[in-house]
Amino acid sequence: MDVAARIEGVRRRLADDMTPAAVVSVTSNLKYVTGFRDVIDRGINAACLVTEDETLFYTDGRYFEAARSAAEGGPWEVRLQKENLYVELCEELHARGVTSLMLEAGVPYGRFKFVSEQFRGAVRVVDRLVEEMRQIKENEERDLIAQASAIADRGFEHILGVLAPGVTEAEIALELEYFMRRNGSEEMPFSPIVASGPNSARPHAIPGARALAKGDLVVMDFGARVGGYCSDMTRTIGVGAVSDELRRMYESVLAANAAGIEAVRGGRPCADVDAAAREVLRKTGLDDCFTHGLGHGVGLDVHETPTVGPKSTESLRVGQIVTIEPGVYVGGTAGARIEDLVAVEESGCRLLSHAPKEFITV
Repeated sequence: MDVAARIEGVRRRLADDMTPAAVVSVTSNLKYVTGFRDVIDRGINAACLVTEDETLFYTDGRYFEAARSAAEGGPWEVRLQKENLYVELCEELHARGVTSLMLEAGVPYGRFKFVSEQFRGAVRVVDRLVEEMRQIKENEERDLIAQASAIADRGFEHILGVLAPGVTEAEIALELEYFMRRNGSEEMPFSPIVASGPNSARPHAIPGARALAKGDLVVMDFGARVGGYCSDMTRTIGVGAVSDELRRMYESVLAANAAGIEAVRGGRPCADVDAAAREVLRKTGLDDCFTHGLGHGVGLDVHETPTVGPKSTESLRVGQIVTIEPGVYVGGTAGARIEDLVAVEESGCRLLSHAPKEFITV
């Protein structure tokens, strides 16, 4: 990981905005700017202070030794929090005569309010302070995401042997998570979605006690995590004999998925990529049943910028990793979604999801 380049990216933002210091405290941004492995989790109390000539990492006693070990030989100086991290950080800035400070837009309001009251200077909230850099993946980042995607591919292959009439959605979700954790995934990037029958018409259904039944479509949306980096994939399968109507729904979604992937390339407006997939569904009369955007960025978080949707004003950039996930949802009846991860390249994209997409019944 090129931590030095990431720090310089923050410093360029400081110079552009003529601000002497930035505090980074959103968990995924902490992971990115430090490059620390096996230190930062969801419960951490920590912040990075970046100035023109210093990079300080503040944390409490629970994480201090791990952070100090991870920082050895690198640019980060680790400071032990004594009582209140943000009070101590602001006091240090005040002692240095710093009068303006930059925070990420993603910090909780309570943290922003507390820092603003403690700092005794101007506090500015800045959109995409770190997230802008995170969009373009380094080679090591892409490799980790590909590894996470390969685990999810194996998870799909495994779960096909578990799916059967009478097995509940919750049991399938648990088995998916158990298999991927046993096969190299860290904590799940998100709780697996398993939705069968009428539940499959709910894009983010919560797996429950409903048992699979013959004639169902089953939507499974899940991912793995390796080295802090996420994968995200969706597959839809049939249980027993599926009606011709549901089979046509699936084939329309599959065609839309192919059209979306074909439209991906560096410099292409995200809205145009979305439109390419949506046009396929329009021709089959199902576009009104596609109720979300076509995709999103993936990295340290499972949902990152850019957004690939009809209202997006961004264009794809070489080095981004995004999902392509058209879906059709008919309330009270059924739904289907097919989602792949792709790496954006100059003249197209490279698939990172390799689980089969032909219609499978169990």
